[in-house]
Amino acid sequence: MDVYFVVNIDSDPDPDDTPRDDDAVMEKYRIMKSIVAERVDGKGTICVQTSPMYRDRFFEPLFLDFWRGWVKDGGDLTLHPEEDLYSTPETRLASGSYYSDTAHMEAVIRPKVELMNTEGLPFAAYKGGYQGLTMDIVRILEAVRIPIDVTCAPGIDWPEKLAAWGDAPTSAYYMSPDTRSQAAMPGASSPVFEIPFGWDGESSDTSRRLLNQHYLVNEFSSYEALCRVWDCIVERAESLGEPQIVSFLCHTYAMKADKLRRQCGDILSYMTRAGGTPVTVTEAKNIYDRSH
Repeated sequence: MDVYFVVNIDSDPDPDDTPRDDDAVMEKYRIMKSIVAERVDGKGTICVQTSPMYRDRFFEPLFLDFWRGWVKDGGDLTLHPEEDLYSTPETRLASGSYYSDTAHMEAVIRPKVELMNTEGLPFAAYKGGYQGLTMDIVRILEAVRIPIDVTCAPGIDWPEKLAAWGDAPTSAYYMSPDTRSQAAMPGASSPVFEIPFGWDGESSDTSRRLLNQHYLVNEFSSYEALCRVWDCIVERAESLGEPQIVSFLCHTYAMKADKLRRQCGDILSYMTRAGGTPVTVTEAKNIYDRSH
């Protein structure tokens, strides 16, 4: 039974390590690009951050050139507003989340989509920070024609961050028009195609809020745990008799750390050897559409 995986790359710079050093950030981006090219033939989907700290930084010519090369070499782009984690002292909220402010989120999302469309670099997907997403944001995505979301972490339920994925499907689905964590009924109109992080289905002390060794997340796990999670997903496909589509999350900030850099490449190779097919988010949606 087919199992497909999306390499879901969070390109947020480390705010402590390289706060405003573009050369250091670009070096890590290039390392990630080489890993994706070597291990999965360029089939990676990379986030473009916008945030109170860096509202326009990653839309400047230096980074636009990198995104252009990324797409040219077979990848997709994801819009990634980091409104809470990358806030400034002046914009930091005492409580709650910017993701609950629909007007704020539309003012963030729409101009960046329009800018990238003008550059010939349309966003294929969206990813919220801390796995946060609301149906109001989903409706914004529909309006600006971003067809795919890669925020979902099945099992995660963190109300303060608007991350409500406790009962979400473990494989890709068209989102219900009413509830982000439920699949649309057959024949129903569905605004967004959701690709969840790979998960073994097991709960732990932190898994109601935080990604950990039960998920396909490079920086929060070990090679052995990642292999085990992948094997669980392959077994799920066989037992259900249904193809599975999941994402593997990795972060560019870790690409100068030898262990995590090697682990990222090694698990991509393992997943490919062990029954997986790497795809972009666009390819994943097309595969799902053809099979349904």
